[in-house]
Amino acid sequence: PIAKKRVLGMADILADASEPKRRKLTGESLGGLPADLVARLRDETLAWAVTNGVLVATPDEKFVHAPCALLPFAFPASLYSQAASLSKPFNTLVDRVARDTEWLHMVTRGVVGHDDFTGRLLKLSEAVAAEGATQPLQLGIFRSDYMVHQPTDDDAPRLMQVELNTVSASFGSLSTKVCALHRELLARWACSASAAEAASLSRLPHIDAALRDNALLPRNTSESDICKGLAAAHEAYCKLPIDEGEEHVPCVVVMVVQPTERNVIDQRGIEICLWAAHAVPLLRMSLAEFVTKASLHGCRRRLRLQGGSVEASVVYFRAGYTPNDYPTCSEWEGRTLIERSYAVKCPSVAQQLAGTKKVQQVLASPTELSKFASADAVAQLRSCFAGLYGLDEDGGERVVSTVAKAIESPDSFVLKPQREGGGNNLFGVELREALQRMDPSERSAYILMERIVPPVADALLMKGGVVEGGKCACELGVYGVFLGDGQRVLLNQMAGHLLRVKIATVNEGGVVAGYAALGSPVLYP
Repeated sequence: PIAKKRVLGMADILADASEPKRRKLTGESLGGLPADLVARLRDETLAWAVTNGVLVATPDEKFVHAPCALLPFAFPASLYSQAASLSKPFNTLVDRVARDTEWLHMVTRGVVGHDDFTGRLLKLSEAVAAEGATQPLQLGIFRSDYMVHQPTDDDAPRLMQVELNTVSASFGSLSTKVCALHRELLARWACSASAAEAASLSRLPHIDAALRDNALLPRNTSESDICKGLAAAHEAYCKLPIDEGEEHVPCVVVMVVQPTERNVIDQRGIEICLWAAHAVPLLRMSLAEFVTKASLHGCRRRLRLQGGSVEASVVYFRAGYTPNDYPTCSEWEGRTLIERSYAVKCPSVAQQLAGTKKVQQVLASPTELSKFASADAVAQLRSCFAGLYGLDEDGGERVVSTVAKAIESPDSFVLKPQREGGGNNLFGVELREALQRMDPSERSAYILMERIVPPVADALLMKGGVVEGGKCACELGVYGVFLGDGQRVLLNQMAGHLLRVKIATVNEGGVVAGYAALGSPVLYP
């Protein structure tokens, strides 16, 4: 018998936005605003979010609104422009690094002694390079994350890169929606707020400016730009010649997903936009499903699915970035099948390795960076680099001195492994204890990064229907899309942005992981 899954209704979606939780707002102000105004902001934000699909799944397969800020967050206009201008050179850098597998593999080998996951990825990349890839096209959907570094009010704000994500750069759809949410609600409030409400909002200078000039809220095209990249790669693949004797079959984009995915609505937004804007179909598959539902055909190793009736033009990874995505050998078999295939990978395993923290740290050296970028590009890219320090086992006195400084001043550094997904970094006392405990071989799997000290401001964050207010910091992500074959660049562009807001005392920045909330920038001042 077929198991029946209960259809979710509006009551389920609003399950965590109940009346008792609303009453927590009464009687006090939050974020510098009166409680009754916060309650109205919350209700209108929640209604817009549910109506427009700003949702995430719960572990028990219900849907709730994604954590989000009730109001936009101030971000310096000049630093936003700088971040946007860095997108193209970072896109080009990743593509070039991923194609220089000899350099990439040499750098990555330095961290795999105590990092089995990165070691497996490295072995796979080495095997693909040894066999010879049949598909020169690479599609990158990247996101470079930044924070504003301003330790004191007297310091000039500076844009500093947190990390460069080359695999499963999420929230392209939901970030578009949250920006639209804030643009619409502020425009409506500019016309309909009571005198008392308007006076309260005007006490927040960046909100007052946005109410007067909606253009200070930059439009966000991340959803459509990501789909543009996927469609361009699909079209480029479909134009490739078919070898004599091979049968033509319809092509589809395949999204690799986790079997139980909380961020499914963000992924479905990309799927729906890809079809609506470009008429490109998309299938969802887990890594393990490729073992039983996919096979390689012909001398080019075309990736055929569903009994050979369709062919994968592009494989878009929204999973595969964490060891948890490979619980059995089947997932590694599926990943190997994909990497050996003729399909365009987004990303390839080499592109994924190019996004590791170790590669980021090595490229902070002007000498290494200049191997992949012009002098002008090197200067531009280095303008946003924080201090990055390798912990190589054979690093000698340089590493010993760096470790001693971090143990003495643990709040000035972040200890980072080669991981994505949030919740992996070490700060403060945990950082000190880890460095004191690790032997040189174990700590070589990590890098140290200068800790960024951002300015803070009052903000209102809504999670599970509950609003909390306090001093917050933000992190700006800038998406980039790159498509090329090593000889030609078919597409290279900035692809929108993501703003995450978190309570200032929270170290990590993941939204689904519960550390931060989705927001949007006000370009002010």
